Amino acid sequence: MTYKYSICYPDKENIEYPTKLLGKEEVLDMAQNYPWIEQLKLSDSLTTKIYYSPSIDFTHIKDEHSFCLTAGMNKDRLEFSIWYNRPVKTKPLFGLLGEKIKLRVVDKWSFDKQTALKHLETFLNQDYKRIERIMTE
Repeated sequence: MTYKYSICYPDKENIEYPTKLLGKEEVLDMAQNYPWIEQLKLSDSLTTKIYYSPSIDFTHIKDEHSFCLTAGMNKDRLEFSIWYNRPVKTKPLFGLLGEKIKLRVVDKWSFDKQTALKHLETFLNQDYKRIERIMTE
């Protein structure tokens, strides 16, 4: 399994799209060891425009499912929102035009780091039905 990724920084207008592809273990390592708190402190210290909350988005190369972790602070506690983007079948004009595949995102907020990383691992195991349940319950 191979993943591409992007990184959003509070102080940079442009999203970073590294060309290096990652395996499952590299994705987990990156998410675990990313300097989330340091990036949030940077965001708090900016006197100019804040462009993004600290975020990393991982996209599976073959099926285009993606999983984004976005960090924030809530009462001095690190929290994450998860943004899950997946292909969904739609039937435009009540099915008269057949079925089309569109990417749709669902987000959920207020995960602690351990839980967010556990959900990331579920995503990396390609248990998409479970991720869908987690994100929509």
